[in-house]
Amino acid sequence: MNQSTQDFDARLRRIERARGRSGRSVVYKVDERGRVRRRGARRLSLWRLIRASLFLGVALFLFKLMAFSTLGEAEYDHRTSELAGGSDWEQLLARAMQPDPLTLMLAPYLHPLLKDL
Repeated sequence: MNQSTQDFDARLRRIERARGRSGRSVVYKVDERGRVRRRGARRLSLWRLIRASLFLGVALFLFKLMAFSTLGEAEYDHRTSELAGGSDWEQLLARAMQPDPLTLMLAPYLHPLLKDL
């Protein structure tokens, strides 16, 4: 074998050793029913779930803030009350879209910025 092939094989051995140590290597196994199972596959971590939930919460808050400052308090309350009369999903959404103190505090500052758009 030439030097480049030996270097390549050594690199592959290092990568396989490193993946085996970290526990992230995937091993396929056939069970008694003949189904192929993956062992050692990467799973959804708790941190990713928390991060996605926080992102969704912030996005919902920003949407609520922009809608409240654009529509005004009276129209916003009218639309959320209409939403509250709908299905269970709409009622849950209407409850989440109720204006909170932070929204009421930030909306007057955001209104002049959105009015020009």
